[in-house]
Amino acid sequence: MPFNIEEDVAPLARQSALSALRIPVENALRVEIRFSLLDARDRFYPREWYKIPLLPSRDSACCHEINLADMGLADGVYEYEFILDGNDERPVADPYAEEITRFGGYRGVFRIKDGLRWQPPFSWQDELSPDYPLPANNQLVIYEMPLRWMHTPPGETGSMRQLGLGTFDRVIFEHLDNLADLGINAIELLPVQDSADTLNWGYGTRFFFCPDIDMGTPVDMKFFIKCCHQRGIRVFLDVVMNHARECPLEPLAESWFFLNSRDEEPGRGEDYGARLFRYRSPGADGRYWAREFHLQMADYWIGHYHIDGFRIDEFRGIDHWEFIQSFTEHAWASHHNLFPHRPFLVIAEDSWRRAVITKPTSTNPNGRKVVDAMWNFAFRDELRRLMRDDIHTEWGQPARRARIQALIGGWRTWNDLESSFKAGFDDLAQAVNYITSHDVENEGEQRYFNAVFARLLRERGLSDGNVEAVRWFVNNLSHQDAAMRQAHEDALQQIRSAFVLLLTAVGIPMILAGEEFGDCHDLDHNDWRLKMSDPIDWHRAYQPGHQSLRGMVRALIELRRRHPALQRNEVDFFYFHPGMDERFGERVFAYCRSAGRPLGNPDQVMVIANCSARNYPEFYLPWHWRHLGSAAEVAAPLSGAAPEIYPHERRARFSLAPFQVRVLVS
Repeated sequence: MPFNIEEDVAPLARQSALSALRIPVENALRVEIRFSLLDARDRFYPREWYKIPLLPSRDSACCHEINLADMGLADGVYEYEFILDGNDERPVADPYAEEITRFGGYRGVFRIKDGLRWQPPFSWQDELSPDYPLPANNQLVIYEMPLRWMHTPPGETGSMRQLGLGTFDRVIFEHLDNLADLGINAIELLPVQDSADTLNWGYGTRFFFCPDIDMGTPVDMKFFIKCCHQRGIRVFLDVVMNHARECPLEPLAESWFFLNSRDEEPGRGEDYGARLFRYRSPGADGRYWAREFHLQMADYWIGHYHIDGFRIDEFRGIDHWEFIQSFTEHAWASHHNLFPHRPFLVIAEDSWRRAVITKPTSTNPNGRKVVDAMWNFAFRDELRRLMRDDIHTEWGQPARRARIQALIGGWRTWNDLESSFKAGFDDLAQAVNYITSHDVENEGEQRYFNAVFARLLRERGLSDGNVEAVRWFVNNLSHQDAAMRQAHEDALQQIRSAFVLLLTAVGIPMILAGEEFGDCHDLDHNDWRLKMSDPIDWHRAYQPGHQSLRGMVRALIELRRRHPALQRNEVDFFYFHPGMDERFGERVFAYCRSAGRPLGNPDQVMVIANCSARNYPEFYLPWHWRHLGSAAEVAAPLSGAAPEIYPHERRARFSLAPFQVRVLVS
């Protein structure tokens, strides 16, 4: 079994190495630690707490340190903070704190046992199960989880819904078994490091080495990850390295870690009301302090929390490919050193959509890849266009069929602003494909149920499809007329079709929490604050139609996880309707995930798609799988006849409803 950073009882010899507290100090001449027993709250006068001076570090004149083992402390749990140059009114928390408390301010926490710093015991011994191995990167089905969205207070509606903050224990006991049943095998956590953004997503980290105080304790988070691993679910951590908000590094060593102005590093992105980290110019001692800080952060989360990978937020804003490359390679080395037989992955969110960062090319630093994978924004946009028959081409531009081939195959991505292709991906594990992500603010990004249902309501003259109307119709479906109920059913079936394409395309599929059953917005997603405070309504998973959708998505996830052809890169298109590229032509096409074998072999996956509003009670197309007298269909739609295979005629007959996609296995 790989070396575990923590066992049931950590030896005191190893704990002694953890007893040193060290912080960078830029300008202060005197640094003191101020501390008290945590349970001494019957007298809360921090200015009267014990104070002991820190000494300049022997390793660096830019740091001050103190060894807790030299302080002669009694056993107990202590809260602590630092005082700079005697300024008792403005204490500073430890930016490296591994646990924090909040009472009249934020402070770090340490524990003493037998005179040495001690951490609560946590055993990882039964972390992995031979029955549920952690999936390789080409087997992943990622579930994007905003932890703050994972709980809704019963009966709460409207703006009060934002008070239902999710926690690690709620996810463990309320959702984890259901997620394992759904079949997802990776969770990408939106930021869970402690953040000043309590009611929002958490993209403004304050303490980088401990979980958010409102989500749970370090032990809670470790147990959450352990429970995931026991079910064969990997855990990725979404990390914010572009900026920090209310971080204690500011009062300690501001200019070493942060920019005073974005102009100091031309090309940097937004600061989002926070402080941008400094990456290009060294600070004192010639050190790149922010870079070192984040490398230490990666080591810590891998070693102490067994994280299986990172998602790097705001890659474009960081705008430092060499540093991100070093972060990726450092994290890989750290993970391999501790867990040599486990998979690992570093994903970037690059809103400029540069797939080159995932490949070893001469234009990258050192000729190597910068990250392992990236979010495929282009997939989301192009799939949504396809599923509303909105892929338009002009004379001289790539044909519609070429865009569909690129969407499914991933070797090119479509740039709609320039009406041209960009270089795509060389391997499925480089592209994280999705229909919806947490960022739902703009039109075309909202929850997919809202996008589809609202469009159908407008097309059929039933409603303007605003957020409030969609929510009301869904919550009161049993009282709606037949036309409204039909629009609701059609929307869910079109969402099912989009999931077929997502889970059979070349790439790593990612599903935003709640999309698997067609959740809708309860608050205005166009409001940048409300979009982050709109928890999932889990009751909708059991409503008519929504429960059926979840079952179909579950079957498709199972297909993606189990079928070898979907874990390879090959895709062969075996049919396009002759009118595909005409302005008002047919929109029927078919492709096969062939596993590198000629069409017609066993163990292949075939997808037949009608991406138009036309209805085809009967549609014939060529069929290569002569050994199939009948077809094994996966996640069959609610409407339409079963496929008819005519092996001797080498053709098949399908019924194809509007925007219906069907998937079969040989």
